[in-house]
Amino acid sequence: MKKLFTLLLLISYLGLSAQTYFEDVVSEGEFINDSSPEAGFTIDNLFFPNTYDAGFDFWTGWAISATTDVTTPGFMNQYSSIVGEGADGSPAYAVSFASPESYVTLDTEQTSGMPTIPSVHITNSTYAYLSMRDGDSFAKKFGGETGNDPDFFLLTIKTYAENELQDSIPFYLADFRFEDNSQDYILDEWVEITFSNADVDSITFGLSSSDNGMFGMNTPAYFCADAFGNILILDVNAPQLSGISLINTLASSELILHSDLDKKADYQIFNLNGQMLQNGKINQGEQYLSVENLPVGKYWIRVEQDGLQWVKGFLVN
Repeated sequence: MKKLFTLLLLISYLGLSAQTYFEDVVSEGEFINDSSPEAGFTIDNLFFPNTYDAGFDFWTGWAISATTDVTTPGFMNQYSSIVGEGADGSPAYAVSFASPESYVTLDTEQTSGMPTIPSVHITNSTYAYLSMRDGDSFAKKFGGETGNDPDFFLLTIKTYAENELQDSIPFYLADFRFEDNSQDYILDEWVEITFSNADVDSITFGLSSSDNGMFGMNTPAYFCADAFGNILILDVNAPQLSGISLINTLASSELILHSDLDKKADYQIFNLNGQMLQNGKINQGEQYLSVENLPVGKYWIRVEQDGLQWVKGFLVN
């Protein structure tokens, strides 16, 4: 096992993967469309902007929802996904009113190291889905009366790293452009979209439709997102912190560190799914960190000070 960790630490980057869900934000059957006094929702290390006007009960950006109504048409049901739940059967998810677009960014103050966003799950809102399927007082029925109209509802996903465009991904929430009408569809399930770029620190989402009027797009500008991939990359070739050593790489109740640093340093313990399970400060000298509440398995400990880091793997038996 010691050889395994040694080999892993020789890799340039260590990725700790997880997914961001929304169950801790909202209760089942409810939604939150107002992040006041904050400018948005920070969940894990992702920031979802939200603007709310209390006078008109109007919002843009992102709302967090656990509503399940897949049958009621119209604006009064703007917070439900057409699946009736989140990705992977989770009860909650994010709803975006992209007017004209919405975005998600990494909140690097919440997570140290070099985090990235590798993927996201997308589906239609009930509001947009039923509008496209049946038509309403503002928007047409997709395909028209004959089913031959080449309608579409397109989500364009753009990924960025340090404000530089990395990729632009067209994802059709509905597509009626096929010669064979039996292939026409309106998305009614969660689909995972994976980004090919190694470094993604922000994403923009823009909606466009074949159904437009004098005031812009007639199709309701809503979609739902969930299970954002969330990888924290520990750069083991980054400037290294010296003066820290791990006494025991196999621990049962305590992890023993020795620090020659002249002041306190921050430490975090991660599991292999990327979840930070423990954090705190260490002082100079020998340190005893309790790990008795950690299940048997493999973990990583990271110590940081003044922009430098030290990373080591260990086992709990």
